[in-house]
Amino acid sequence: MSILLRLGRLRGISWYIGLIGASLSLIFTFLVYPAIAGSHHALLDPDLHGPLGFGIWKYHTFSYYPKTELSSSRGPLYPLFIAGLLALTNGSWPYSVQLAQCILFGLLCVLVFWTAKALWNRPLAVLAAGLCAVDPILIWYTSRILIETLMMFLFTVLIAGIVLVKHRPTAWTALLVGLILGLSVMAKSIYVPFLVLVPLLLLVPFGTRVRPALAAVVFVSGILVAAPWTLRNGRVAGIFAPEVGRNGFTLHQGNDFVEDFARAPFSISALHLLSITRMRAESESVTLPPDIEGLQRQNAMDAALRRNAIAKLEGSPAFFLKKIAYDSFLFWTLGETADKSLFIALLQLPVVALFCAFLIVRRRLVIHGAVGICAAVIVLFYLAHLPTIALARYSVVLVPAMLIIAVGLFEPYSHRSQALHSAVPASA
Repeated sequence: MSILLRLGRLRGISWYIGLIGASLSLIFTFLVYPAIAGSHHALLDPDLHGPLGFGIWKYHTFSYYPKTELSSSRGPLYPLFIAGLLALTNGSWPYSVQLAQCILFGLLCVLVFWTAKALWNRPLAVLAAGLCAVDPILIWYTSRILIETLMMFLFTVLIAGIVLVKHRPTAWTALLVGLILGLSVMAKSIYVPFLVLVPLLLLVPFGTRVRPALAAVVFVSGILVAAPWTLRNGRVAGIFAPEVGRNGFTLHQGNDFVEDFARAPFSISALHLLSITRMRAESESVTLPPDIEGLQRQNAMDAALRRNAIAKLEGSPAFFLKKIAYDSFLFWTLGETADKSLFIALLQLPVVALFCAFLIVRRRLVIHGAVGICAAVIVLFYLAHLPTIALARYSVVLVPAMLIIAVGLFEPYSHRSQALHSAVPASA
């Protein structure tokens, strides 16, 4: 703790930590990742966000380049992020995106510092940001074209915004939180319930009470940000939602991973192949009108998968409970292979244990302090994945925010150390 005290007194320490995080991610992204990608089956862009970015840049349409057919299966924020970088660098791929993600990771570390400082103090902010900067799991995602690095930053900005609006409940801070929520919905549809949940949580007396009018500002501004894309999907795909055409696949695969887990434990690669085989077999029995083509046909097939997946959960409450139980653990541990899952577990589970220890040991602070709403948002994000699909990829989004909160477990020790250090004569 004395080391943290000294580091906390350094001017600009947050930027030094951010520089360390960015440097480590740059070294990994441009030196280590190219050497290990092939042997570790680390596909650069498995979700095909790159083609969507190229479609926006080249054709000014939301389509998978080089095709021109419109798509609705992904949120637009990450493809727009990619398209903007491609436009700035005249098509430098994938280096422009990788470089931007390394810089974003450095800024994330700075954001972690300032949010932890607002909740606790400078020494604990150094601890939270330092742990974030050297976390191998977080650094891993800066090298690939995956939405997780952007989502880590957005979720942490949301937590920082909530802390800000609790400390300074004004129309501007409420508007900021609403804007962040709307952008999050534009990234992934899992955030849709939070358009309602966050304003409701702001009304709960955690710390400074937020007036209903400010909670309404959060709700309305979030809706207004997400509404244009939702209306676009309604026009293009026939369903008013931020993402249309992939929810059935995700829910079905979540069922399949649990059902086949004993055949390929802790291996997404093997479980994915088993799931694809099952879905193809089911799709052969689906009859669609002959006049449905293109995007409409894809979305109709996805709707059929969703119906089958929901029917399985409704028809077997025991399987639903099994899925919840499995996903509660797989959310923190499930990687591409069993070896990767073990490595992920060794890094993720201590963070979970530290976060849970904080909730238990400092429960009075959780109930009465502004930190309570932040912890509630983290827990709700976790719970939202359990009925659908749970992979360790999704849990990394929470890690920076969990570190911000979990270091509060050591706040009493930091105060004692500060008092002891202040009592020591300057000449000592």
